Amino acid sequence: MKKGIGKNLLYTLAAVAFLIAFWAVAWAAVGNELLVPSFSDTVKEFFALWTDGAFWVGFLRTLLRVLVAFVLSFVSAVGLAVISYLLPPFGRFFAPIVAVLRSMPVLAVLLILIVWTSAGVAPVWVAFFSLFPMLYAGTLSALAGVDKDLIEMSRAFKVPVKRRVSGLYLPAVTPYMIRESGAGLGFAVKLVVSAEVLVRTKNSLGGLIQNAQLYTEMPTLFALVVVACVAGFAFDCLGTAIGNAVERRLQ
Repeated sequence: MKKGIGKNLLYTLAAVAFLIAFWAVAWAAVGNELLVPSFSDTVKEFFALWTDGAFWVGFLRTLLRVLVAFVLSFVSAVGLAVISYLLPPFGRFFAPIVAVLRSMPVLAVLLILIVWTSAGVAPVWVAFFSLFPMLYAGTLSALAGVDKDLIEMSRAFKVPVKRRVSGLYLPAVTPYMIRESGAGLGFAVKLVVSAEVLVRTKNSLGGLIQNAQLYTEMPTLFALVVVACVAGFAFDCLGTAIGNAVERRLQ
C-alpha cells in the first residue's frame, strides 16, 4: 500500500513539474508579463494572498457556496437514486428529467438564475444543476452493482426495506459515494468560481479573479486561479483517499 502511495505521489510531482515547465516555456515564448506572468512572481503573489483579509473573506464565502451546492446535490441525488432503484417505474419516469438537467447549457441557466435570484445565490444553483445529474447517475449505477445474492437473501428472509437500504445498499456504495464526493467537490469549485466570475459576485474568489482581470494584475489573476485549482485538487484527492480506505475496511 505504501509503495502504491509513493508511486502515485511520484506521478503527481512529475505532472506538476511538467506543468511548471510548460508555464516557463509559455512565459519565455510570449515575453509579455501582461499576458503570461513569470512563475516566480505568481508564487510570490500566491503566498501573499494568504495574508490578505479580503482574500480570506472571498475564499471562505466561495467555499461555503461550494459546500451548500454539493450537500444539496448529494443528498437529493442519493435519495432519489435509492427511490429509483427500489421503484423502477419511478426511475423510468425520472430518467428524462435527469437527461434534461444533464443537457442544460450552464451559461444560459446562469443568465436566467441571475434574473431570478442574486449574484450570490446563482452560482450555488448552477453548481447544483450540474452536479445533481452526475451524482444521481453514479449512485444509481453503483446500486445496480450491489451483490445480487445478498439482495435475494435479504428478500428471502423478508428484511424490511428500511433495513435493506441502511444495512445493505448504502454500505455497499459508500466507498463510491465518498470518492464521488471528493470529485464532486472539486468539480463544484470550478463551477462556482466560474459562475462567480461571470456574474461578478462580490466578496468571492470569482469576484477577486474578475477584479484582477479588470485591473490587469496578471500575477494576482494567475495566483487566484492556482488557488481554485489547488482547492479542487485537494478535495478530489481527499475523497479518493478516504473512499479507498473505507473500501479496504469493508473488504
